[in-house]
Formats: sequence, structure tokens, C-alpha cells
Amino acid sequence: MAIYLLIIIHTIAGSIAILSGFAALSSCKGTKSHRTVGNIFVLAILFLGLTGIYIALSRSIMLSFVNGIFLCYFVSTAWMAVRRKAGTIGKFEWFAFFVAITIAGMLVNFGTEASQSPEGKINGFGPQVFYFFAAVATVAALLDLKMIFNQGIREQHRIIRHLWRMCFPMFMATAAFFLGQAKLIPEPVRKIEYLALPVVIVLLSMLYWILRVLYSQTYKSTNSIAASKE
Repeated sequence: MAIYLLIIIHTIAGSIAILSGFAALSSCKGTKSHRTVGNIFVLAILFLGLTGIYIALSRSIMLSFVNGIFLCYFVSTAWMAVRRKAGTIGKFEWFAFFVAITIAGMLVNFGTEASQSPEGKINGFGPQVFYFFAAVATVAALLDLKMIFNQGIREQHRIIRHLWRMCFPMFMATAAFFLGQAKLIPEPVRKIEYLALPVVIVLLSMLYWILRVLYSQTYKSTNSIAASKE
């Protein structure tokens, strides 16, 4: 009975995450409404990840188990990126780094097991899927380590860290629903070009905002002023 309740919570959390995620992407950054829907997104992803971890463990679905941890890692580090004072780090950043390294190691191990299994898969997933997420986890861990050695990040790089670590779990959630659960979509629109559209929108939005923040003088000057006041 408990597992069915968790599946319901998991489904509701995923729906809220997708809706609030798109609302955050489309709202003006830095406004009260953006912060509100952003906080809702963080909470929804945390519920999605935590319930996903338990459900995956109960069904021995290794990729979903690790990705549940991955979701929690991403949104917590994204949230902390804008909460932590510029140019500072704490125990959380060290903990996050070790979590990312552990995730990468687990995914490589599962990918190796998948490649060596008779079917070439684990729970229906080939080694390429595990290696893809392992590569993302490795990049995230290296960026964590760089931030630790630099004793924090400043200016627009804080916003970029926040952006991509919010957008990647949004990508995971939209891909898992629209592509992974395509059978739930009404048949008239159950076409790959329609199902892939929300996922592509998330990726393009992430790229757009990263480039805008990175190369916009407005964001650079705004963050410089904010950093000087901290």
C-alpha cells in the first residue's frame, strides 16, 4: 500500500516540477514570481527524487535509483549557488562534491555491468545511458572541485551555476515523462516530434540563458554590484 502512495506522490511531484519549471523558465529572472515558482520547483524535484529513490530500490531499477539522488544533488546545489555568499564555501560544497563523485562511480559501474550482461542492458537501459549520466556527474564534480579550490564563485558565474543545475533536472523530468512515459500521452499527439518538443525547449532555454548571462554586460554589472554589497 505504501509503495502505491509513493507512486502517487511521485507522479504529482513530477507534474508540479514540470509546470513550475516551465513557469520559472518563462518568468523574468530575479523577480519575486520567479523566486516563488523556483522554490516550488526545488521542493517538487526533491519530492520527485526522494520518492523515486525508494520506488527504484523496491523494484531494483538502478538507473532510476541513481537519478533520484542526482535530481536532489542538482537542485540543492543550484539553490545553494544563489544562497551562499559570493566567494565563500562551506561543508555543503564538499559534501556535494563527494556525492557527485559517488554518483559518477556508481553509473560507470552499472554501465559496465550492462555492457557485460547477456542482454547488454540493465532494467532495459543500455550502457550508453549510464555512461551519459556518468559523464554529466563527472563534469558537475569537476566544477564543484574547481569552485572549492577557488573558495567560491562570483558575479555571473553564480547565476550560470544556478541556471544549468536547475535546468538539467528539468530536462530529466521532461524527458522521463514525455519520452519515457509516452504511453500516457493521447495517441493523436503521440509522435516523436511532439514528445521531444518540451525536452528541446528546456535545453534551448538553458543554452539561451547561459549565453545571455555570460555575455550580457547587464548581468555582469548587476552581479558585481550585488557581490560588492555582500
